[in-house]
Amino acid sequence: MREITLFWSKPRIMETDIAPLLEIVTQLEFLAYIKRTPRDIRILLKASFKHGKKPEDLNSLYFLELVDIHHTPESSDESYVINIKITHPLSNLNARTGGTTAVPGCRLDGEGLTYVIQGGNVRLRLVAAMARLMAKPDRISARNLDLNTTQDAGPLNPKQLRLAKFAYDKGWYDINKGVRISEMAEELSIARATLAEHLNRIESLIMDDLLGSFTNISISPDEFSMFKDMVIDDSETLGYGEDEQFKKLLENMHTNIEFEEDPAEDDDVEE
Repeated sequence: MREITLFWSKPRIMETDIAPLLEIVTQLEFLAYIKRTPRDIRILLKASFKHGKKPEDLNSLYFLELVDIHHTPESSDESYVINIKITHPLSNLNARTGGTTAVPGCRLDGEGLTYVIQGGNVRLRLVAAMARLMAKPDRISARNLDLNTTQDAGPLNPKQLRLAKFAYDKGWYDINKGVRISEMAEELSIARATLAEHLNRIESLIMDDLLGSFTNISISPDEFSMFKDMVIDDSETLGYGEDEQFKKLLENMHTNIEFEEDPAEDDDVEE
């Protein structure tokens, strides 16, 4: 289980699809999820607005919809607490992974945008890759988490976990292997090559989860196509495909994928 923090400075944010948000608010802070499914994410936010702006102005952004106002400030020292539906492509992907989640501490203010997410390394790298496509972060930091109560945050799905335990119990991972792969395949009634492929995949996922770094995130053409198809499909379903800011996001994605062929070496990533 790991946590990564991505930070985009205000000048960087001004080049993205969420730039109009800075004209409405002085600060937004993520408090909690209310509902979380792909294309239907409800969150609780603490919000401070610029002079003359109000919560309803958030509806002008293609990816935000005001659902309810839970608290209206009674003095200048207080903030609104609002229920917002968010359908931004990055939020949608985060909800789809089944293993990553944003945490309190995410905020937008005069310095920029701070996005903090937790999860298994493989899934975090997927979200970080999508974020990089939309706008290269100024900084990325990562740290390990020790959450002993978390039962399903690892890199393996339940089927892979059962297979890994089976192989371990049979002695496959002993220094002097206590079983042949053909013997395990026969007991499982599957082809030897199929079992070998599954075990190789399991080992790769575990090693990537333990040793993977966020300093060398790269995006393959197939991954770019997957991200783009997902973003466009969501835009058609949710009805914002013709929004100018959404088109800006697509433009940034196309521009940033070109840099993947010659990655910059000035990433500020702290492990």
